[in-house]
Parts: sequence; structure tokens; C-alpha cells
Amino acid sequence: FVETEAGNKYRSNAVLLATGSTYKRLGVPGEDEYIGAGVHFCATCDGPFYRGNEVAVIGGGNSAVEEAAFLTRFSPKVTILARGSQLSANKIAVDKAMNSSEIEVRFQTEVVAFKGENNHLTTVVTKNSQTGEIQEIQVPGVFIFIGLSPNSEQFKDIAKLDAQGFVMTGIDFQTSTEGIFAAGDVRAGSTKQLVSAAGEGAAAALAIREHLRGHDAHTMEADLQ
Repeated sequence: FVETEAGNKYRSNAVLLATGSTYKRLGVPGEDEYIGAGVHFCATCDGPFYRGNEVAVIGGGNSAVEEAAFLTRFSPKVTILARGSQLSANKIAVDKAMNSSEIEVRFQTEVVAFKGENNHLTTVVTKNSQTGEIQEIQVPGVFIFIGLSPNSEQFKDIAKLDAQGFVMTGIDFQTSTEGIFAAGDVRAGSTKQLVSAAGEGAAAALAIREHLRGHDAHTMEADLQ
């Protein structure tokens, strides 16, 4: 059975885990204060608001580099702030970013704070991890792409998780526990895209239907015996 925080219990022969994931945050001063007011996690959603303005992207992986390229559709300059000494994105994305006149990459750069005025972001404070130099970048918008945290803590005792905490499944979306399935961003190996998550949900529902058919057949056979 499934028990909710309110103490309600629901009995079922199958459960689908589809709790998604949460964007990782930097945990620096000003971040929470300016979320939605200069600090964003979706370039497609919020990039158009910064048409004609310079913006910054935090991160060095595929999402950060690819979204930085996307943001050049609206912004005359996009500054990528990467903690490492190189970008970890795929070669095609890296080459495109490094050869773009609209993208500047600052390596070994850590964001230490966000500042703003009139309830909106105006400044990103950074620190060079090698020299310790503190700099301020004046931008009205910043996009954070440093990964996702799966919402799976409550499942660690009932399903096998990978090293990052994502729920592991077979090709039928079933977890290590029979009758428990997972789909979407919480599942290991998912593409972390909205359309894909919806598709996985539909595919998992079909797999659950087949599972329940097998369960019902087994129950009927047991009753006959």
C-alpha cells in the first residue's frame, strides 16, 4: 500500500513513481531572492524577456552550453561562467560556443552572490578559483544549468537508485521492486525533457496494464487451485 503524509493509506497492485526532479541551486546569497526576477532555470521560457540585453549562463555541461547558444537569439552577448578549466559539454556544442562571437566563456569562475535593485537582479558577483579575484558582472538576467536533483529520497528503501539518486528501471519501466514503476525525470536514463516525460508516462501506463493483467491471471489461477 501507499501511505501519504496525511496518514491516508491506499492499497494497489501497481504504483508509478513520477515525482520528477528539481533544478540544482548554487546556494549563494541573493539566489532565492531573485528567482523569477533575474535568476532563471529555463532559457526557452524566460530568454525572450532579455531581448537586446546581455545575460549570463552558469554551468559548463551540455545544458549550459546549448542553452547559451539558444540565448544568442535574443541577447547580443552571453557569458558562460564555468567552474572548471574546460567545458564538459559535447564537442559539437563546445566548438560552437568557443567559435561564437556572441558567447564569452570564463573558466574557473565561481558565482558567490547575486545583487540587485528595485527587486530585480543587476549584478553577478564571481570569484576566480585560481587567483581569488572578485569581479562583478552587470547583467539583468542569469540562467543556472548545473544539473538536476531527483525527487527520490522517499523511494530509497523500495527501489534501487543510481549514484545520483535517480530511480533505476528496466525497459518496461519497472523498478527493482515488482509492481513499482518509474517514469519521467526521476528515472535514471530519461532525457529530462517535458515531451519525453509525457511519453514515458504513457509507455509506463501500458506496461502497468500488462503487469496488472498478469497479476489478475495469476490471482485467478490461484483461486482455481
